[in-house]
Amino acid sequence: MNEERSGGGQQVRLVVSWLVVAVLLGYGVVQTLITAAKLFTN
Repeated sequence: MNEERSGGGQQVRLVVSWLVVAVLLGYGVVQTLITAAKLFTN
């Protein structure tokens, strides 16, 4: 357990930060696609 606490803590934080970035990017892409779809369908 101590190995996970010392070395794994930073890795977990890195994974979480990447997940947040991925979610924000994904959300932006989805919003853009929705807006583009509305523009093209009208």
